[in-house]
Parts: sequence; C-alpha cells; structure tokens
Amino acid sequence: MLKRVFFVLGMIACGKHPVPQEVAGRHLGFAGENFSSTNSPCLDGILAAIDHSCAVPMEIEEGYPYVMIQCASIRAESPPWNEYNIIAITSPRIEDPAGATMLCVDPHTRVYMQKRP
Repeated sequence: MLKRVFFVLGMIACGKHPVPQEVAGRHLGFAGENFSSTNSPCLDGILAAIDHSCAVPMEIEEGYPYVMIQCASIRAESPPWNEYNIIAITSPRIEDPAGATMLCVDPHTRVYMQKRP
C-alpha cells in the first residue's frame, strides 16, 4: 500500500504543469520559446531568471572565453538584475573577474555577478 502511495505521488510530481504566465497582458517565456540549452545548468538557470525579470530583451555579448549578460530594465517588483553585469567564464584557465561575486559553477561554466559602475 505504501509503495502505491509513493508511486502515485511520484507520478503527480512528475506531471507537466503549464509554466507560462500572463502579467499585464504580456507573455513571460522564461528564456523564450526558442531557448536552447548552453550545456551549463548554471548558465541556463541564470538566463531563465534574468529573462523572467527583464522588461526588455536581455543583451548577450559572446566572446570566448567570456559571455556578458545585461538587462537594461526590469519589471516592477522584480529582482534588480539591471544593476549587475553577469559574466560567464567558459575556460578553466581564466582567472576570476576582479570585484565580482560567484553565483554558481558547474563543469562547463563559472558565473559571476559584478555591480555596474
């Protein structure tokens, strides 16, 4: 009996729930319909969080071994992603950026947050 209860709870927890939300008539895509993984769970999570808070499309500057992410304007009552530069380093040989705080790390990427001047 206990196994059946755990099985049913597991099936309910793994079920697909609709994620998109409507806020003031605007559809939040959580990194958009065309989002493709970067193969870095750390960077993917940061991109989704910024996309959720940013009122305008985020700016992404790519150049090996760095990726710079910025949000110019946020939605009301959202985390202040517009006050920081997000720096993702994709090479293990590059040093940590000066004055930056590490947000997360995985085998592919180290992600830092740096206060904008």
